[in-house]
Amino acid sequence: MTELRIGVLGASRIAEQVIVKPAQILGHRLVAVAARDRGRAETFAQTHGVERVVDSYAELIADPEVDVIYNPLANAFHAEWNLKAIEAGKAVLTEKPFARNATEADQVRRAARERGVPIMEGFHYFFH
Repeated sequence: MTELRIGVLGASRIAEQVIVKPAQILGHRLVAVAARDRGRAETFAQTHGVERVVDSYAELIADPEVDVIYNPLANAFHAEWNLKAIEAGKAVLTEKPFARNATEADQVRRAARERGVPIMEGFHYFFH
């Protein structure tokens, strides 16, 4: 299996549950984390073995050592940061909802198709 190099947008509790353990179990690397509060990002990194903390979401997305972006940000920011990650050529795993409306969802879908990168929305089942 190819090792994935994962960057985490935000130091949220859901990130602990959804990306940290699966990444560790499967042998992937948690390369970097960025959060609005650097202290939270530093605590998250230390607690979960993330290699480093970066100063901004944009810096994380631009990092050439990151292959995959995990986006657990607040719902209103999903489409915006999903698009930025896709434009940087990163694969994306985003929490639900994928976007706030059909127009945003279509923009994200089109961008992913044009760039040839995968994007996946994390949900358990359709009527969650």
